[in-house]
Amino acid sequence: MRILLGIVIAAVALSLARPHIQKLLNLEHSRIVAGASSGSLTSGESGAEAHFSPTENLEELDVKYLRQARESVDVAMFAFTDQRIAETLKQLAVGHVKVRIYRDQGQFREEEEKAARFRGLSTSLLLRGSVNIQIRVKQGSERDLMHEKAWCLDRRLLRDGSANWSPGGEMTQDNQIHITTDQGQIAGFERSFDEMWSRPSNRVIQ
Repeated sequence: MRILLGIVIAAVALSLARPHIQKLLNLEHSRIVAGASSGSLTSGESGAEAHFSPTENLEELDVKYLRQARESVDVAMFAFTDQRIAETLKQLAVGHVKVRIYRDQGQFREEEEKAARFRGLSTSLLLRGSVNIQIRVKQGSERDLMHEKAWCLDRRLLRDGSANWSPGGEMTQDNQIHITTDQGQIAGFERSFDEMWSRPSNRVIQ
């Protein structure tokens, strides 16, 4: 009889508590979703965001985050024709942010030739003369692409994914970017970037 009474009491207590537990779970879920969609990760958070074009404007997100840089931006970018992003990097460099840009040789040459053919400015020409911006290009077999689409600012925020720095790649194509403050991932990227950057065969643009 006592066991049965205990079961009844426990069932009643659970029934009374269930709405409150569900409310707490719903609030936590809403907080997580809001944080993931707000584009507001900071160095004090341990989290990640995923964003998708063309539903979202990835150029706007890249520019927003890059403007938060205070010390450094390391960029490994296969295609880079987005002049708005180039202007953003140029402004950061005036503010004494150190920018390192690593490129693929075939893609870099194609962009330079296309700009010359149409008498336009490539992003590398747009950045020329910025003392705090360095550009290096991978050399060797053109089959071995430098195919990354990533940047890391202040060694505290990492962006990677499938989106190149081109208007199409950022706004109209089906692409995604991943942004994280995970220190393990950031350290891994920076180790890899430093190895690429230090290759003796690299072509130094500026």
